[in-house]
This record gives sequence, structure tokens and C-alpha cells, in this order.
Amino acid sequence: MSDQRHMRINLNLRGVGFHTAAWRHPDSAPHRVHDLDYYVELVRAAERGLFDSVFLADMMTFPQSGSGQNELAWPLDPFTMLAGVAPHTEHIGLIGTLSTTYNDPYAVARKVAALDQLSGGRAGVNLVTSTGDEVARQFGWDRHTEHELRYERAGEFITVLNALWDAAGEPVEHHGNHFDVSGALDIAGSPQGRPVIVQAGASESGRALAGRFAEAVFAGSSDIPAGALLYDDLKARVVAGGRPSTDLAVLPGVVPYVGSTEAEARRVYGELEELILDDGGNIARLGQELGLDLGAADPDGPVPVDDFPAVEGYQGGVTRLVRLRAWALEEGVSLRRFANTVYRSLGVIHWTPVGTPEQIADELESWFRGGAADGFNVLVPQHTRQLDAFVDQVVPVLQRRGLFRTEYATTTLRDHLGITRPNLARAA
Repeated sequence: MSDQRHMRINLNLRGVGFHTAAWRHPDSAPHRVHDLDYYVELVRAAERGLFDSVFLADMMTFPQSGSGQNELAWPLDPFTMLAGVAPHTEHIGLIGTLSTTYNDPYAVARKVAALDQLSGGRAGVNLVTSTGDEVARQFGWDRHTEHELRYERAGEFITVLNALWDAAGEPVEHHGNHFDVSGALDIAGSPQGRPVIVQAGASESGRALAGRFAEAVFAGSSDIPAGALLYDDLKARVVAGGRPSTDLAVLPGVVPYVGSTEAEARRVYGELEELILDDGGNIARLGQELGLDLGAADPDGPVPVDDFPAVEGYQGGVTRLVRLRAWALEEGVSLRRFANTVYRSLGVIHWTPVGTPEQIADELESWFRGGAADGFNVLVPQHTRQLDAFVDQVVPVLQRRGLFRTEYATTTLRDHLGITRPNLARAA
């Protein structure tokens, strides 16, 4: 099993990158966002950097023009893409997203187990509860299920997944509040004991779910103190649930801009900023996301945090709502600047360091040694230039400091992460 002191590093794959204007940069390839060979190249670059895993998000509704979501950001079905990537890689973990609200646990267990077999035990699944009534209508529902019920269903969903995977082809009988399952998977046993469960929700319900089931969490914190609070809370929940704290890898998101000098890093950042097409619509997009009419708000005034919706009854992403509220209060910037910043990185809210490989490594080390991270979920602003910069410049600095592996010593995703195999847990 890998050294527990080493960082875990995941690459968050997304189209041409996480800067909203990356598609306009001459070094980008927006015409290739549905090209399997393009993703093979990106994943092999991450494997060259000895990353633990790559992650493909999913979007269950196609972004409409003016929605603030870039159509070039999203790949095809994550598990279809990852199955295509698998035979072109040897070590790196492959994590895709699936919804517990709009899927059946037996079908998901079978799909993920298939990728796990094809990849020799490198599969993981990021389980989400989805957001919004627009998604619900696509599946024949009038409204999206309320927050607490979604997470109740998700907990039972994961219970069924684990039962099916652990049964190793033997029949499973489950009769609960949300699912009745009677049968066995046609795939017997996982090369890694069981595919890895990943989660990202930071609401109270999301944290509770992570404490019960998650083996990796994609976290979102803008500074070390906030990251350490979340880290300690998640680890405490894991221990309270009877697992060792090391059976959960907490991976905060980071959007790094890397240059051989600080001036070059700032030039890379500035180039992308200059390519933003500012149509003045980011305030409207923020209002649409939050269900607010911001048309009469002063763009140069404070963010109207008091008007943000309450968590109770909110049909959007509760974790994101909580982060938006906290970030607005922490930053204290104008509504215009806040809205523009929110959508600069395709709507993600993560820490964004700009600097040399040594400066980026310094910040990563500070988070890691400061008790705020077991590693990082890297969201490069632009593929492939910034991915290569991180792999070829930042990773060697981390290796010289003894913070990251210099070779793959394990073959499965679970073992890369240092997570206990379920058969060992049952024998304990």
C-alpha cells in the first residue's frame, strides 16, 4: 500500500480547461472535446505525472446559450469515455460521475464493476444527488426531490452498491424505503476489493454521507483555515462511523496557473483573462442560479447575501449555495466583481494560485502539512499547456521534497489512495 505521507493528486478533466475563455486560446483544441484520442492524451499526461486518478464530471442537462455554462466544457458520458481510455493506460485511477437520484443502484453497480474489471481495479464513482427541476423534468418528474430525501435515497443507494459488489456474484436481497433488489451481479469480484466511492457534497447531509461511505471527497475551500475545519470534521465523522481516518482522502480543488517565472505565470493568467467575452450577463446568471432578480441591484454595491435563498427547500446545489454565501461574505467585493469571478472558472469556486513551480509547490505543501488536505483535485485552467506545466514542472518539485511518489508502487485506485480493502475491513 502507498506511503500515507504522500499527497494524492487527481486530475479533474473538463473539455478545454477550467477558465471560461480557454476555448479561445490559440493553443486550445475546442473542436476535440468529443474526441476520445484527446482524452487519452490528457489522461496519459496525468499518468506520466504519476497522478492517482482522473475524474470526469457529468452534466445531466445540456447548457443553454447564456446560462453561464460553457458547452465546450462537457465530455460525453463519463463511463463510456473512461472505458475507452482504460486500455491506453496502466496505473491511473478512472473516476466517473453518476446520479443516485436518476439512476438504479443495480445498473450503476454493474456499469462501475465493468469499468473496474476492464481497468484491472482502477475504477471509482463520484456519486451526486443532482440539482434542479430541469433535470427532474427530463426524467418525467415535475420537481426535483427535496434535499434531505435525496440524501436519504443516496445513502440507501450506496448501501445496495456495496452489497452487490461485496457479494462477488452471489444473490443479494435488499428491501428498503427506496429500493427493492433481489439478484446478483454478473461480474464476480473486484480486483481492488470494491470500486472506490467518491463524494463532493459539503452540506450537513453531504458530510454525513461522506462520513458513512466516502473514500475520497472532492472538497472546496478557499483558504487553509476553512480547509482544515472541513478536513477535521470529515475525518471525525469517518472515525465515528467505525473506520480509520486514513480511509478517507480529502482532496481540495485547486486551479493552478504555472509559469517558469512568476512573471510568466501572471502572463499566462492575464492572457486568458484578456480573452473573456464580457457580455455583462454574469450578474443575471448569478441571479438565475440563485432564483433572485438582481436586475435592480447596484453592480458596484455589495453582494446582497441577505437575499440569498435559505438552504431549506432550495432545489439547486446546497453545497454550492453554502460556498457562494461564505465566499461573498469573506471577499467583501462588489456584486459585479463577485459574479465575474464566480463564472471565470466555469462556475467552480476554488483556490487559484498563480506562480512558479516552487511557489505552487509551496502552497500545496502548506495545505498538506497544515492539516487541510490529503492531496488535491487539480483543475487546470487550460488543456493541454497548463496540464503539461503542472506535470513537468510542479510534480518534480513535490517529488524532490518527498511529498509525492516517484513511481507507481501499487496497481489499483484503492491502493494508490491507501484505502483499506473491504475484505480486510471485514476480517478485522
